[in-house]
Amino acid sequence: METYRAYLALLGELSNILEKLSEKAQEKTKAVRRDDLAALANILKEEQVLSLSLRSCEQRRVKLLEQLGLSQTRLDDLPGRCPEELRLEAKAVVEELRRHYTQYNGCAEVARNTLECNLHEIEKILAQENGGVIPTGLEPPPSLKTDFRA
Repeated sequence: METYRAYLALLGELSNILEKLSEKAQEKTKAVRRDDLAALANILKEEQVLSLSLRSCEQRRVKLLEQLGLSQTRLDDLPGRCPEELRLEAKAVVEELRRHYTQYNGCAEVARNTLECNLHEIEKILAQENGGVIPTGLEPPPSLKTDFRA
């Protein structure tokens, strides 16, 4: 029973991380629209930290599912596989996790599309300034570099 409770707590933690990632995606969209590269760099660093937290949760999730013998169980089927006294809690946790996941996907897609549009605009401007050729090998200032090797 305690392992089920630990698993439900972990799903709640995943839900909270997804909610924070949604907030960061919304902040990223606002920063891109304001052309605020410094803010964007900070947001990307914060997202990287949250992504590492997600990775840690995923590793714990796999171990807990193995302990419970539910490795092949879909998330939707979890409430039915829980002990009777935890089924309502499991259903609520699963619904919350799904809601936050859907919300994150939407926010991330908006942020990605906004970034892509702005990058295309930058490419057009650079091409116009350089006679139709997009320069390569340009380095951003050190304060705007981000380490993406998570």
